[in-house]
Amino acid sequence: WFDSGSSWAGVVSAREELNYPADLYLEGSDQHRGWFQSSLLTSVAVNGCAPYKTVLTHGFVLDEKGAKMSKSLGNIIDPKNIIEGGNNQKKDPAYE
Repeated sequence: WFDSGSSWAGVVSAREELNYPADLYLEGSDQHRGWFQSSLLTSVAVNGCAPYKTVLTHGFVLDEKGAKMSKSLGNIIDPKNIIEGGNNQKKDPAYE
């Protein structure tokens, strides 16, 4: 997690058009003990403050069984199929 946890140094601190600390970190709730915490630890160690002013976490889309949709689990729907429809337009039409 060190590489993502120190991303504030390579992005927010290194770019003149961005402010440090960042106004907002936005990520899934699975990052509470991942990116958010590793960013906090590295930034506090180096700068004495958090790399963000606010953290906003979002939930996850669930499949028909109530499990989190994930590429690694193979239970995702291709966004292109939602927009354009699947190969069989009668069975899998585009979302309207």
